[in-house]
Amino acid sequence: PVLQRTLHYECLVLVKQFRPPMGCYCLEFPAGLIDENETPHQAALRELEEETGYKGEVIECSPVTCLDPGLSNCTTHIVTVHINGDDPVNIKPKPKLADGEFAETILLPKTDLCKRILELVQKEKLVVDARVYTYALALEHAVAKPFELPFLK
Repeated sequence: PVLQRTLHYECLVLVKQFRPPMGCYCLEFPAGLIDENETPHQAALRELEEETGYKGEVIECSPVTCLDPGLSNCTTHIVTVHINGDDPVNIKPKPKLADGEFAETILLPKTDLCKRILELVQKEKLVVDARVYTYALALEHAVAKPFELPFLK
């Protein structure tokens, strides 16, 4: 999800959550399971509001994609959401977390995203979800090296 506010940088909306299998906090996109009779669009907006309090608008939704087909049959949809930061409902959002659930909202400017993520990793000893880091690298390469093909060097 991308938060846009007048006279501010565009920010990526991320969540910091403790993940027992990792034994540490992880930096992730807001995400969750699709409930029965729910579309990926609806699930994305519900999870965004539950985990961060933000309300947004779905811009696009990918087809089903796999996460690690060599190890599991887990699939996902990548949903792009626009959040109007000037909308009064998004000024001071309050997460709607279930009992026992913890997620801290982290806003990182899209400018220098890789650098900001690495600073956060060092400061807070987080592990970054591969999807978040891939997004940051793709953004950096698209902006800094749009026509450079590393394999042709």
